[in-house]
Amino acid sequence: MAGPKVPDRDEHPVLEVEVEPTVVGRLARWLERARVLRGRVEAARAGHASIDVGFDLAERDSAIGGGLLAGALAYRLFVLLLPTTLLLVSGLGLYAGTIDKSPAKVAEEAGLHGLIAAQVASAASGRGRGAVFLLMVPAVLYAVVALYRAIAKVHAIVWHGSGRAVRITPRGVGVFLGALVFQFAVIEIVGWIRRGDQVGGLAALLVYLVLVGTTWLLVSIQLPHREVRWPGLLPGALLFGAGLFFINVFNIYVTTRLVEGRANTYGALGIAAALLFSLVLVGRLTVMSAELNASLHERRRVNRSK
Repeated sequence: MAGPKVPDRDEHPVLEVEVEPTVVGRLARWLERARVLRGRVEAARAGHASIDVGFDLAERDSAIGGGLLAGALAYRLFVLLLPTTLLLVSGLGLYAGTIDKSPAKVAEEAGLHGLIAAQVASAASGRGRGAVFLLMVPAVLYAVVALYRAIAKVHAIVWHGSGRAVRITPRGVGVFLGALVFQFAVIEIVGWIRRGDQVGGLAALLVYLVLVGTTWLLVSIQLPHREVRWPGLLPGALLFGAGLFFINVFNIYVTTRLVEGRANTYGALGIAAALLFSLVLVGRLTVMSAELNASLHERRRVNRSK
């Protein structure tokens, strides 16, 4: 008795099921491509100074914990911003009472709109504005000194590897305070020009870039660094000025309009989140400007020793 007939493979072909690549396989391929790309970039490092500087900045930033230092500076900036805001708001209320106008009207004339103007006008209308103004003056001065000390320690860590022996001078604090006041005045002037003419406001922002870069160069001369003359600190000042330029453009044309346009949705938390994000960017920029100057100084010293 014949057994059951086995079907021929040619008569009944087996369907081949194509198995989709797994997530692990895709991840392995991406990691391999990233490794190959990194190898190519590192191979081009020796022939391109810009790539070498970029790697040097990344390595230096990782060694000193640049992200943590930027977060610490952002905290100090926030501590300065809080009494400064109370000082300005109380001063706005005193000014409104002097000229016999409502705080809301003065806030509108200053270029504040939407939720920001409402919050400022409400705070400026409170009682005890004179006492708050007088109390905030020493608080602002203390916060300025604390911020300058933090920035000096960051520069000392970048240049010397340690911030223990940092000594701040009255001259350095005075230059830093003057730079803050000057920057605030420039921002107000740029805002006034921008409200009258958008094109003129953009041109004023470009002037702001140059002025802020020059101001930061003067501050950098007072901060800890090695035996470097002021031209050696110019790249970091230019980076700082350009970075603040883009941060301010983003805040003016994106963040402010987004928050004011959706005040009921985001409210005060939205303003706080946008503010903290900007402060972190400023702290990162401060660290990177010092790292750039230190990296370029090391390269020049190595090239001279060859």
